Formats: sequence, structure tokens, C-alpha cells
Amino acid sequence: EMIQDVFLDHSTYAAPPSRFEAGTPAIGEAIALGAACDYLMELGMDNVHAYEQELGDYLYQELSKVPGVRIFGPPPTAPGGRAALCSFHVEGVHATDLSTIIDQSGIAIRSGHHCTQPLHRELGVNASARASLYIYNTKDEVDQFIASLKETLSFFLDL
Repeated sequence: EMIQDVFLDHSTYAAPPSRFEAGTPAIGEAIALGAACDYLMELGMDNVHAYEQELGDYLYQELSKVPGVRIFGPPPTAPGGRAALCSFHVEGVHATDLSTIIDQSGIAIRSGHHCTQPLHRELGVNASARASLYIYNTKDEVDQFIASLKETLSFFLDL
């Protein structure tokens, strides 16, 4: 308890560290985390990893077919592979413009510097877009993303 006593004109606080621990503990979040762990264990972490690899490889292959797209990071065939995501850049189109228009198709991607400004400076770009996948995504959704990306690029590059 962070407060010892409360009056109309002042309060007395508990000694540290208790005075900094206000509020109810994240009980619901702890229960949800346990349920999520149970779910993942039921799926099997090897299965989760294998599916992420398969889906991430598919995303990389399909995205690499889109003209003008520069994918950052190693190919899936590199030792250690890669995560089920692709950060990318298209010369002449800002990543935020891409993500905003693609979002109107109901597809969420990230845009910005992703807390890696030094890397972006090294790569010579001010921002990148990132499509990230997980066990709840499908190849069909990757195809929808690629179609939306192509349509969006056509809009911007044909201006």
C-alpha cells in the first residue's frame, strides 16, 4: 500500500519501495499470460517455429517479386534463417504513406524507424515499412498484403 493516511490537506506515504507500487497488480494480465503459455505449449513450440519459418519464407519470396521493393536483412536461406517479418523500403514512397493506404485495405503494417535510427542512417533511408507475421496469419493474408502493396505502389508511382 502506497498511502498510510489521506487527509483533506495532506497525505502520508509509505516508505519506499511500497510508495511506488500503486494500484492493483496485473492479475488479469497474469491469468491471460498463463492461458497464452498453455495454448502455445499445446501447439508445440517446434510447430510454432516451423510455421513461422514457412510463413516468413513465403512473405520474403513474395515480397522480393514486387518491383522496386528493397528488403532489409538476410534471405531465409542464410544461416539461422530470419524472423517471420520483412522490413522494406520503396524508393520514392514514404513508409508511412504506404502503411496508411494499405491500412485502408484492412491490413496493418508498421512504418517508421522502429527504434533503429542509426541503422536507417546506415541504410540511407529515413524510414521503413515492416510486415510481421505470427501463428494467427496465413499465406492467403500474405497474398492479400502483396496485392494491396502492389495497388498502393501503383497509385504512388503513377502520380
